[in-house]
Amino acid sequence: MKLTHITVDNYKGLRETQCKLSDFVCAIGENNAGKSSLLQSLLLFTNGPRLTKAEFYDPGKDILITVQLSGVNENALAKLTEEHRTKIAPFVKDESLVLARRYSTDGSSKLRVVTSVPRDPKYGDDQLDAIFKGKKGSEIKDFLLTLYPETTTPGEAAAATTQKAGKEIIQRYVVGLPPEQMMLADIPLPTGIDNSIRSILPEPVYIPAVKDLSDDLKTKESASFGKLLSILLDVIEGDLKEASETFENLRGKLNRVKKQDGTVIDGRMDRVKEIEATIQQNLQETFRNVLIELEIPPPEIKTVLSNATIVADDGVRGPVDHKGDGFKRAITFSILRSYVQLSQDIAWRKEAETEKPTKERFLFLFEEPELYLHPRAQNILFNALSLIAKKHQVVVTTHSPLFFSADETTTFIKVCKRRKPELPKPIGECCPIDLTDISERDKFQIISFESSNMAFFSSKIVLVEGDSELIVLPHIAALLDPRWDFKSTSTDLVKIFGKGSFKRYKDFFNCFGVDIAIVTDIDVLLEDFDKVCPAGHIKQLRDDLIKDIDAIIDTENKLEDPSPRLLKEELQRERAKIIYDRIVAARKANNVAEQTLALDELFVFERSKPRLEVLMDASRENIVIKKRKLLSELRAYGVFVWEKGAIEQYYPSAVSGADKPSKAQSFCSLVQTPEDVKALYNIIECNEGSLPEILVVMNEIFRA
Repeated sequence: MKLTHITVDNYKGLRETQCKLSDFVCAIGENNAGKSSLLQSLLLFTNGPRLTKAEFYDPGKDILITVQLSGVNENALAKLTEEHRTKIAPFVKDESLVLARRYSTDGSSKLRVVTSVPRDPKYGDDQLDAIFKGKKGSEIKDFLLTLYPETTTPGEAAAATTQKAGKEIIQRYVVGLPPEQMMLADIPLPTGIDNSIRSILPEPVYIPAVKDLSDDLKTKESASFGKLLSILLDVIEGDLKEASETFENLRGKLNRVKKQDGTVIDGRMDRVKEIEATIQQNLQETFRNVLIELEIPPPEIKTVLSNATIVADDGVRGPVDHKGDGFKRAITFSILRSYVQLSQDIAWRKEAETEKPTKERFLFLFEEPELYLHPRAQNILFNALSLIAKKHQVVVTTHSPLFFSADETTTFIKVCKRRKPELPKPIGECCPIDLTDISERDKFQIISFESSNMAFFSSKIVLVEGDSELIVLPHIAALLDPRWDFKSTSTDLVKIFGKGSFKRYKDFFNCFGVDIAIVTDIDVLLEDFDKVCPAGHIKQLRDDLIKDIDAIIDTENKLEDPSPRLLKEELQRERAKIIYDRIVAARKANNVAEQTLALDELFVFERSKPRLEVLMDASRENIVIKKRKLLSELRAYGVFVWEKGAIEQYYPSAVSGADKPSKAQSFCSLVQTPEDVKALYNIIECNEGSLPEILVVMNEIFRA
């Protein structure tokens, strides 16, 4: 059994958010966004400690933490007593159960069950209890026929002489209500107190990032090393069969034993029977009709192992729990690393591979596990947690891109901090990261330390083609406005190695909820335009521009035969192979129009050079007007195309260098004032008026 979904309302900065959960969940995001609050919400759900007013986003409203559990099968329900199992079973649908922890404004909480209830409050349990209170006999019949005539007939109402019978009539009616008259709501647990179903919930193991003495939740709920050790000591549980039999014999000496057929065997020690009888005799002097039974829980293997601890001698011998935070985290890492090493060569692992893993023992909640660890050690810890997640559910918060891997099927949640004018305080929102539409090839090629780091922590990413932009743009931005600093803001530059990769990188970073801008050369209008802009009115503007350019090329006879080398290169490209397949399919279908269109696309490279010449010719007024209109629309879409062609075309003549990076460095040395920068760019029209092109671009990139 495991937790598969959580909704959090009104806890700290998590005013109203939700996310899916899996075997291994990583929550990422900026500091103070709400990652720890998400982790602590799971701890609150399972343990329910008392809260203070400061932990309510709105002190006048309840905190509600709703969790869906899957795998609630017969084996899981068998852990409950028969009475409690009978009461909770009707709320389990397709092995799924939804529970909620509701905190009232005084800080106390109750575990509740979420189910479908009537929208009309008159059918609610609270209102029924209030209305039925004090009613009996014929009053109940009159009450039903007057206030709830739709639920019964006069004859049936007359037979209802008790409150229970009256309520059952209404409940039978409610079961048949159509879906539109029902809604989901949390209601009191039918089993009573929280502990009645505690055995089907996972045991939380909470490891905070840093002990904060002002945070009661962290100081009171920190995981004991016994829980951590018990995970490691699982490897020896199978070797303790003899001890298990001893404990079972001890259980028979201390308690009555109920067999599967329902018969009860009393093989207890005489002394235990005598103690129970003595208590019974003394009690019956006051309560004559009360019978009692003495139940003595014997030790279990699980209990023994979970009480294990580590004693450290660093000059002062004592339990690890009494040592410093840094030392305790080092011990934690050592235990988890040992888990990896031992699980690789112990027979227990083979057992685990053949048996269906259970998710009902521990819920690992680990804040920033990478703290104080070298990158290599972070990788080891990530592997350890991945292994633990095969048997126990793991949820971590992390700032480490090393916890993101192309070959791991983990769930990532980006917790983002939002400011909304209608709300008094910022809120945290959980944004799921779904890579299902990213191909395996793109995952392998795009996911790296650098890309993952940008995806984790950037609020905006500017995709550029090469090294020149990486060097020049930060220099220009800082000169024009100190606020436009790529280093101190969460706006970052990412090189994508060619126009054809714009869409791939954009799709990848979009999965992380990051705003994307593209800075590119003007030849993108001629080739790979579909990689930067979807179909629509912008594409129509581009097509109209190309049509006018081609008309000029044909009129002025600017086409030249391509060189053999160019022809060979173009026909070997993947694009040519795709078009060839289209031609083959069109021939089979006898579609002459499609064949002609495909052939025109195949040989479009013949027009690339003359198209670019016409596009860059400033004397062609009609082309310049249409080009600027297209570039303006692209900027509104977040695509910034250099009007002069490429960033190198803006360099002053004094720039020198053997290659693009060295020329870019030379540019930064020569251009040292805002006036120097502005003088290099054309004046263009925008919403703010007439401005140098570079100011228009930077204004849009750094717009809040």
